[in-house]
Amino acid sequence: MKDTLLGKKNSIPLDYDPNILRPLSRIESRIKSGLDEYSNFLHGEDYWTSYETSWLDIKGIPKNSILNLAYSSDSKFFVESKSLKLYLYSLNNKRFNSTNDVKDIIRNDLEKILKTNVDIDLADSPRPIEDNYFSLDNLDIDKIDSYPNSLAIEPGERNITEDLSCSLFRSLCPETSQPDWATIYISYSGLEIKHNGLLQYLLSYRNHQGFHEECVEKIFLDINKRCRLNELSVRANFLRRGGIEINPVRTTPNFKIKMSREKRQ
Repeated sequence: MKDTLLGKKNSIPLDYDPNILRPLSRIESRIKSGLDEYSNFLHGEDYWTSYETSWLDIKGIPKNSILNLAYSSDSKFFVESKSLKLYLYSLNNKRFNSTNDVKDIIRNDLEKILKTNVDIDLADSPRPIEDNYFSLDNLDIDKIDSYPNSLAIEPGERNITEDLSCSLFRSLCPETSQPDWATIYISYSGLEIKHNGLLQYLLSYRNHQGFHEECVEKIFLDINKRCRLNELSVRANFLRRGGIEINPVRTTPNFKIKMSREKRQ
């Protein structure tokens, strides 16, 4: 953590510099969160979207695109967000022969530090908006606990399949204590999860300090511990900071991930 750029003053790079990128140890992150013993139960992807990706063509004319990248939650490392933002800024004045060359250099630089395969896409338009989940936002609950309280999660008696969302989620950056806002999407089949308790649990993260990936993994594991489920997917669509969104997804094995964006993104 001492090598991260979060909370530090940094100048915007004018020249391409892959050494700006900083990897964070996933296992150290899970040890800090008390989740390391459950690593074998965590499947999924970390999705990132940068809306401010720009470079120069061979003539020196600016080109802009939306960058989507993804890598497995099984990777040994995940990228530190501010370093990725500054790294992408370092491409702003670099000339490329083609869009494929841009994708190749980003992929190669990320794979070098993350030690895993990275999927890269440059798109003209953002992902479709998610709109078919049942929102928990307006449920009446008695209180908000001060720390993620997994005991608020209670199973019911019916076996069902449903898709739930909560756009009231907030956590805090572990380095700067700045708020991070997200919509949480939960899809599952098995014994129903009582909605009021689930909302109370999600809102108890309001003053919890943790990286986006850590929060999603804890939510996934807490729901799995408290409920008897056949399938489960937990996705967090965090709002962008510095033009970048982080959207971690954790699932049970073989769950087909559907990646979309939240209407505020």
